[in-house]
Amino acid sequence: MTEFPESPAARVLDTRYGNLSVPGGKSDLITDFLEHYGEWASLEVEYLASLLPLKARVLDVGAYVGTFGLGIAQTANAAFVAMVEGNPAIAPHLAANASRNLRCPHEVLNALVVNSDAPPVETGWADADNAGSASFGEMASGAVPVPLPDTTINFRALVERFGPLDLIKLDVEGMEAQLLSDHPLLLHDKSVLLWLECNETRSSLALAQILIDAGRPVTYFAWPSHNPDNYRGVQRKMFPFAYEAGLLLGVQATPLTPQQQRAGCLIRTIHTVEDLREALWLTPRWAPREWDVLDRNEIAAIATHLWLGKKRERFLSEAEPMTGGSAEEATARHASANPDTNARLIAFSDARVAQLESKLAELVSQNLEMERVESSAVAAANANELRARELTSKLHALHQEQVAALTKQLEESQVLRERQGSMLAGQAAVLLEQNRTLSNALRDVRGGLTWRIASRFSRMADHIPLLKRVAKGLLRRKVAGAQS
Repeated sequence: MTEFPESPAARVLDTRYGNLSVPGGKSDLITDFLEHYGEWASLEVEYLASLLPLKARVLDVGAYVGTFGLGIAQTANAAFVAMVEGNPAIAPHLAANASRNLRCPHEVLNALVVNSDAPPVETGWADADNAGSASFGEMASGAVPVPLPDTTINFRALVERFGPLDLIKLDVEGMEAQLLSDHPLLLHDKSVLLWLECNETRSSLALAQILIDAGRPVTYFAWPSHNPDNYRGVQRKMFPFAYEAGLLLGVQATPLTPQQQRAGCLIRTIHTVEDLREALWLTPRWAPREWDVLDRNEIAAIATHLWLGKKRERFLSEAEPMTGGSAEEATARHASANPDTNARLIAFSDARVAQLESKLAELVSQNLEMERVESSAVAAANANELRARELTSKLHALHQEQVAALTKQLEESQVLRERQGSMLAGQAAVLLEQNRTLSNALRDVRGGLTWRIASRFSRMADHIPLLKRVAKGLLRRKVAGAQS
């Protein structure tokens, strides 16, 4: 029966993410970093946060004490964060940290995420000085047993439970490909980015092939464990050449920011498995601490001697006889005397050829893509020019038609105005003549005897009502007689 260690008492540390609960007791890698720098892998968080939309939804599988989820939520202003941790001893710290520091809706699960078709496991294992390395896969390694959590959930059900998602992070110690095979459609979902741990293992190469086959952009991003702009401002490096790395599915590699360049981050587009092999080969991993104070030439010298199988303590202690001849002859003699060195040189040559072939293939692909884009641009420009000519011709014809129609309307209006002016002039002349005739007739009437007698009679009638009534009666009979 496997005996599990007791969970150590918690400690609380002031960090970039707020006050974090971490395991107490003996040394732990991530806890040591949080204590020394006040952060863990913040360069990773800053890179991914820059790629996310506002109010993103994030799933963090392998969350440990929550530094990634907390960092993303705070940097990218996430709308929702789900964090899953399989180690029962760590889950209480994760829950406490989320409750204390997350301001967005969130959920924390202590669960083992599995492929629904994978065989069950009995226990997990972790390194003695790194509780975050707990793994529950078939290839799990480590000296410390880790009990299984009470809850098991398959990866597809987990994604569907918290979806839709903008980013899914898988840091499950080599189980990434196994989990992705439980939800293969996710690889082709362009709405979600997949961020996967990448180590110097063959399983990382196999994982890269799965991502490449999905047909979406694959980017390798590596960052040093020491961030020059760390939370505590500490410049002493715990591990000068320690790098972490990941593979990102769904986004093209972009140029590093000045801050990322200063920190020493690395980025590369991955087209083939050989691209990843080269990227890992050129990523520093746990180089000696003493190298941090050496310049580039000194490091190159040491690396070259080590590559040739030489050791500092034996260097030139047993001098070979000096012989003449060409450089080629000297190289041949040295190779025949040291077959191991010859094998290394051949391996180096083969690796360099493979590297150059990969770069050549990448350049050819880029050249073809540029030619295609240029051809498309020329075709589009020609089509646009032809369309512009057609529109110009149509606009010109339409302009001419409108000008002709307006000119015709103007001429017709002028003729109509002239006719109306002539008619109005004739009518005015007739009215003037009628006015003159009426004025003359009125003058004649007023000058006659009848008008004078009638005027006097009218004035008298105004003062004699009886006479006025008689006059009105005579007038009505006169009018009636005229009508009959």
